[in-house]
Amino acid sequence: MKRKIYLNMQSREEARSLFLSRFHDSLTGEEDVPSREAAGRITAEPVRARLSSPSFHSAAMDGLAVDAKDTFGAADDNPVTLDISSGQAVMINTGRPLPPEKNAVIMIENVLLDKNETRGTIRAPVYPWQHVRKMGEDIVATELLFPSHHKITPPDMAALLTAGCPTVRVRKKPRVTIIPTGSELVDLQPAGDPPPAGTIIESNSAVLAGLTEQAGALATVTPIIVDDFAHIKKNLLQAVRSEADLIVLNAGSSAGSADYTVQVIEELGEVLVHGVTIMPGKPTILGIIEGKPVMGNPGYPVSAIISFEQFALPLLARMQGMEQETVPLLSAVLARDIPSRGGIEEFRRMITGRINDHFVTVPLKKGAGAITTLTRANSILRIQASSEGETKNSKIKIEPLRPLAVLEKTILCTGSHDLCLDVLHDFLKKSTPAYPLASTHVGSLGGIMAIKNNMTHLAGSHLLDPETGGYNTSYLKRYLPERAVTLITLVYRRQGL
Repeated sequence: MKRKIYLNMQSREEARSLFLSRFHDSLTGEEDVPSREAAGRITAEPVRARLSSPSFHSAAMDGLAVDAKDTFGAADDNPVTLDISSGQAVMINTGRPLPPEKNAVIMIENVLLDKNETRGTIRAPVYPWQHVRKMGEDIVATELLFPSHHKITPPDMAALLTAGCPTVRVRKKPRVTIIPTGSELVDLQPAGDPPPAGTIIESNSAVLAGLTEQAGALATVTPIIVDDFAHIKKNLLQAVRSEADLIVLNAGSSAGSADYTVQVIEELGEVLVHGVTIMPGKPTILGIIEGKPVMGNPGYPVSAIISFEQFALPLLARMQGMEQETVPLLSAVLARDIPSRGGIEEFRRMITGRINDHFVTVPLKKGAGAITTLTRANSILRIQASSEGETKNSKIKIEPLRPLAVLEKTILCTGSHDLCLDVLHDFLKKSTPAYPLASTHVGSLGGIMAIKNNMTHLAGSHLLDPETGGYNTSYLKRYLPERAVTLITLVYRRQGL
């Protein structure tokens, strides 16, 4: 079959706008779910209270329920005694209904009771409704609790139940069918045995399914489909005609001789986009078949994730009546130069931590197949298509992938790599989980220079001085003559035969 070369590649913004515009009325259906199970769901209609809360006047404190006018005039030099036995004052606990004709509560700490607790003396008055939760103080029956397209939180569930709503009408979860393709792909065996020579363990579908579920949708992963046009066409058409709201073909989106995704989509429907000016993620395909959105995702793991995040997640949010949540950007100082190709928007995985009064960010190795960068990164740098890169020491904007509090306490380690860093990382997570270790490997001298430039907290080093036979000390004196540093002998290492 003839290769399909990228034609008319579009920017990320253009491609996303075109894709979403074709599904502007793609809201999922509605269903009723128990309020106790509604966390994370999206309301499909306005939700109004059926009951008031409280539904009666109730005590806000433990004490005496009274008619406030009976306490007027009470003072240190004019104590007032209230008769409990006759019902002039009534003992009451927090949350209990206020007795008829009572309109205030005196805190029990402010009452001097006689030994039989039949009379109580006070030395200060209370005003009407003091220490009382009035009926409807929190929620009034018929008032709007939540508008349409509101994401229900755990506290919202309490409000629903308190307001007498046992169920709530929500948007149905979008259904995503993920079809992994590739003759070289195999499933991981239960025992974790190595795959046959020339094959690759299929893992992208697990990542995409996880992202789908985080977006409030349901994921279905099909068995692996070999690189055969007829097989791919048959399975894609079957997915389109199922209950799926979005179909994702993973791999086969590039321009290889066995990459059939674009031809299949073109034959069954319409290709809206083939090729986006982002890296990783350039081979992304966006299309439509029988009115349903279809994505051709790149096969490399980092590319697959970025493509899914940029195009599938906004669509899944729209299907639920929401907009994709955006994360506030963070200013950081760049530790190293990052060159970039002009004309391509580049996504770089970074590790970021606070040093003194500012954040420092360090690039991880690049590559569409470098899956470890996904697990180690705590932030992302987007290099615009109009730029040829970013320079060391420049202030840049990064997108945090972890809460700000985690980045604040991240320990940056730059320099030589050693297996002991993995042991140290695990030890820190067990002993002080709030302080993760994030390391990048640039060699011993690179680590020392990072210390010199205030770009790291720690530096791994094992530099041998051939003149003295010693390690590290002479280099610290040479490159850091005026810096107060601590040299720790962490481990001894034996190398060679």
